[in-house]
Amino acid sequence: MEYINTVQFAELKGCTVQYARRFFKEQQETITQNNPVNNRPQSLLPVSALPDDIRAKYNKQKQQELGLQPELKEPLEQRSKTVKTPVQKKRLDEFTESEREEIAMWCDLLKEWQAARARFKNRTEADPLFCAKVKLERGIDISPDILYRKYRAYCENDYCGIVDKRGGWNKGKSCIDDTVWSIFTSYYLTTRQLKVENCYNKTIAVCKEFYPELVCSIPSSRTFRRHIDTIPDAVIEYGRKGKKAFMDKYLEYAERDVRNLKVNDIWIADNHTLDFFTISDDGEVHRPSITTFQEAKSGVITAAELCDHPNSDTTRLALRSAILQGFGIPMGVYFDNGSEFLTGDLAGRGHRKKSDWQKVEIPVQILSLLGIDMVNALPRNARAKPIERFFNTFKEHYSKSVESYCGGKPDERPEECKQLVKERKLITDAELREILPIFIKGHNSELYGGKEKQYRKMKRIDVWNEAVRSGDIEFRTTDAANLTLLMRRTTRVQKIKRNGVFIEWAGRKIWYNDDNTVFHVNEEVYVRFDPADLREVQVYEKDTDRFLYTYQCAEYLSTPFAGAEKEDIQTLMRHQRQTRKAVKKSLDDYKKFDAVSLLKAELLRAEQNSAGYEIAKPDSFTPVIANELEASGMNITRVEFADLKRLNDVQEKSKGA
Repeated sequence: MEYINTVQFAELKGCTVQYARRFFKEQQETITQNNPVNNRPQSLLPVSALPDDIRAKYNKQKQQELGLQPELKEPLEQRSKTVKTPVQKKRLDEFTESEREEIAMWCDLLKEWQAARARFKNRTEADPLFCAKVKLERGIDISPDILYRKYRAYCENDYCGIVDKRGGWNKGKSCIDDTVWSIFTSYYLTTRQLKVENCYNKTIAVCKEFYPELVCSIPSSRTFRRHIDTIPDAVIEYGRKGKKAFMDKYLEYAERDVRNLKVNDIWIADNHTLDFFTISDDGEVHRPSITTFQEAKSGVITAAELCDHPNSDTTRLALRSAILQGFGIPMGVYFDNGSEFLTGDLAGRGHRKKSDWQKVEIPVQILSLLGIDMVNALPRNARAKPIERFFNTFKEHYSKSVESYCGGKPDERPEECKQLVKERKLITDAELREILPIFIKGHNSELYGGKEKQYRKMKRIDVWNEAVRSGDIEFRTTDAANLTLLMRRTTRVQKIKRNGVFIEWAGRKIWYNDDNTVFHVNEEVYVRFDPADLREVQVYEKDTDRFLYTYQCAEYLSTPFAGAEKEDIQTLMRHQRQTRKAVKKSLDDYKKFDAVSLLKAELLRAEQNSAGYEIAKPDSFTPVIANELEASGMNITRVEFADLKRLNDVQEKSKGA
């Protein structure tokens, strides 16, 4: 939209600037903008809001400035006998800036053409020569017919005839029926990513079956291709590539502000499968992975641990390596939701909410012992990991330098890669472990790529070093011995069993015990161990985390189902004898008091309980005798009891009679 200021309005109307200012204040369309000349606010009014007379003067003035006024000796109506349809004219301010520039260009060209024709006796001879001259000098391919048509529009002040209206005149309009278009888009906007021609053929087939009246009006597939441009790119991305691709490309995101972050406040961890083949330590061809930690402030890579498949042990070893290299202990770590990070004894379960984990008590984690806080990214949120940029850099600069580079996708794989794998002309994991630190040092020595301007000309490692030497951060570290103790793996809570305690490692169960294990069966404990040294484990009490015992590995308890070694059987039997003797000895210690027998102890208990034992004698009773008639009416007041001793003697004498 075109605007004029108060000074221009005063010149057009022939009034004072003060009057123009009052007039602008009364108009609702008036806006205020800074004048680019003096950077002071000024009032502007759209040309479309001007009175008709002022607007006509403005358009005439613009025509004179652009040289758009035709210079004719006689009216066009007198020169032409042809009856034509009246043209619908538009004012100059109704055209865009680019269209006005095109109008001015054609007006200059037509004036130049008329001047060139005046030099020829037969003016039509000048037309093809002028067209060739314009094509050579300006690169515009025109013909005499175009010149005649443009000149007629120029003489009639028909700016619409001068502007090239090809393309865009029917923009937004389509001859495709809405029902047909809906059928087509239902096939096109699917994650199967069908081609346009395929969707077009399916649409015709459906219309023939259910909408035969629309078949004759279906245009060509080329029309559908053009009309696809009216669908927003975001809708196409969501429909054809899915939710994740749409979120990664079109959803708004929050930029992480690291200005208030200090060095070693946050380390970001992630895994990356390398884009080249190597030979493993077992002699197998594979694509190894690296578990990497990156310092969030400086972008320094603090550790990169090579592994076959990422797991919680590679995460622990990478963290241990970074600390021992001198980067210290971070205040917090930023993990995604992979199982290699969210392990119970390493960092807890984070967003991984499972009912079985809620029921099982998890002992103290390694990060808690190191004083490291854990922050978890939202599930399925790849945009939350800035370390992904390093992996892309690693691929472009280092992975592509390896001869066995295979790319991240099949179409990226070089042709010679298959032959190299077949001939096993690959680097080994041992060689890769030697050159990987060189890659990491090279990356850390490159220029800082973050958003803080004060570090733009510094290397990443220099940013980290400057922060450490300044003393503004709390730098925490420890020695190798303490780190080994702090970073031991921890099992879930378990009960001590007949064989002792166990850990599950590399797909097998390893048992640990000592000579006194039998005396602690059914105690609830958890076990801590060093994966680098599986010869012994430490046992801690469940409730108090108090250290209890150190158990040694009992390899003899793990024997094959058939064909067990004779030495293992003998060792097992020897330990069984030792355990039995130990329990027997303990039992003897408990039974060493043998002053009285069980019978005597029981008689003593009976006599002690019957102290004061007495059978009460009633004052009167009713005897029961054989002859009930004789007993009727009797009332015995004196009670006489039989002599028990005499009765017993009689019983003894009568035995055997």
